Parts: sequence; structure tokens; C-alpha cells
Amino acid sequence: MKKTSVSSSIFILAAVLFVSLTVFSGIAGYRLYTLRADLTRIDNIKQVNKQQKKQLAVLTDKVVKLDTEMNDLRCFNRHLSEIAKIDLETHEEIVGIGGGEVGSGSGTISESMNSEVLTEKIITRKLHSHIKQIEDDIDVENQISRELLTELERQRSLMAHTPSIWPSRGWVSSSYGWRNSPFTGRRHFHKGIDIAARQGTPIFAPADGIVTAYKKNGGYGNFLVINHGYGIVTRYGHLKASNVEVGQQIVKGDKIAFIGNTGRSTGPHLHYEVLVNGIHVNPQRYMLK
Repeated sequence: MKKTSVSSSIFILAAVLFVSLTVFSGIAGYRLYTLRADLTRIDNIKQVNKQQKKQLAVLTDKVVKLDTEMNDLRCFNRHLSEIAKIDLETHEEIVGIGGGEVGSGSGTISESMNSEVLTEKIITRKLHSHIKQIEDDIDVENQISRELLTELERQRSLMAHTPSIWPSRGWVSSSYGWRNSPFTGRRHFHKGIDIAARQGTPIFAPADGIVTAYKKNGGYGNFLVINHGYGIVTRYGHLKASNVEVGQQIVKGDKIAFIGNTGRSTGPHLHYEVLVNGIHVNPQRYMLK
């Protein structure tokens, strides 16, 4: 009877130990499995973080380059606007962005890493948005540049086609305006100025233009007309001869004719007229040098 009782007790104890070991092994195994899963997730998150950091570095470099290009364009446009004396509307400055920081809460390691990844994703999105904004602003500045260059070219062309030099060397023997006629003695309006000089003295184009006429014209004698565009026309009378042909394009400073004494004239001189939109104006206003 005693042997049977001892054997039963050992068997019961062994069974309890077996069940306990089984339960402990199961719990330990589950905890080890979850720990390994956490470690795997952490490793994956670390890999993602490395990729995110590389992407952020590339995007940041692009932002710096775009910001530099943006500032260069703005400075160039402002410089052009000052030269052309063109007012530009004030543009809003591009607002910089800042990244968020990882929260300092008391979460698990995996939660902290997930928060860091989330933060970097937010920064990445903001960088993309900032780059898009800079690219849009660069497009706007490029358009402003094109408009400024167009306006500068228009001003350059206007200056080139506006008379600004003396057409010939000599002295003004009769000014623009009312005077007593050297032929009748009566007062009449002199529509140009007379520049007296030796016969054969060269006459130069005071601006770019196209020769539209060369003919004998009554009291004007040999008569030359140049259309400079922008409503500006110059006319030359009493010429000895022309050095250009009708239809010929000329530029400022070209030799176009020679002073003569043809037509109704008291001596060799150039009768020089300037018309703006068909109205005679004082040529001396356009004889700057």
C-alpha cells in the first residue's frame, strides 16, 4: 500500500511539473515571438528611416538650389526694372517651412520610431509642397523677365528710331517758328530749322528709319523724307544730292545726303524738319548732341 501511495504522489507531482513547464514554455515562446516581431519591425523602421533621410537630403539640396535660382531671378528682374524705369508689383516672399519634432511621450520603442517616420513623412510632403511653390514662383519671375525684356527692347527700338543727333555740322541760320521771310519780308511760320554750311557737307541720319521719298519739291529743291516709325518723320530740303535710295533701311549715323543750294534758297544750307504724328515740332528738341 505504501509503494502504491508514493508512486501516485510522484506521478501527480510529475504531471503538475509537466503542465507547469508546458504553460511556462508556451508563455515564454509567445513572449519571444512578440519580441522578435518587435525587433523585426524596429529593423524595418530603421531601414525606412535611412531611406527617408536620404530622400530628405536630396530634397533639401534641391530646395536650396531652387531658392538660389529664385533669388537670382528676382534680383535680375529688379535690376532690369530699375534700368527700364518700370514699376513692378510687390510680390509676397516665399514662406519657409520647418519640420516637426519627435514627440517625447512615454511610448514603446516601436511607437517612437513610428512617430519619427511619420514626422519625416510630413517634412517630406512639406518639402515637396515648398519645391512646387518655388517652381511656380520661378515661372512667374520668368514671365516677368520676358515682359521686362520686351519692354526694354521696345524702349531701345524707340530710342534708336527717335532723332537725337545733329543731321549736319554747321550753324543754325534760321530757327523754328515765326520769322520774316527772306524773300517777301512778310511774317510766316518756319516749319523747320536751317543749318548753314558749305555746299557738299555730308548729312547724317539722326535715327534709324526707312527712306520713303527723294524728289524735287518746289521751293524745297531736292527733297528727302525718312520715316523712323513710331509716328516720327524727318524731312530734308535744298540738297545737292542724295546718298541713299527710296526703300533703303538706314541706321543712325548713316550718310544720307549732301548740303546744297537747290530750290528757293539764299545760300547753301540744310532745311531740316521733324514731324510727330503728322505735326511739325521744333527739330532742336531732337538735336541732343
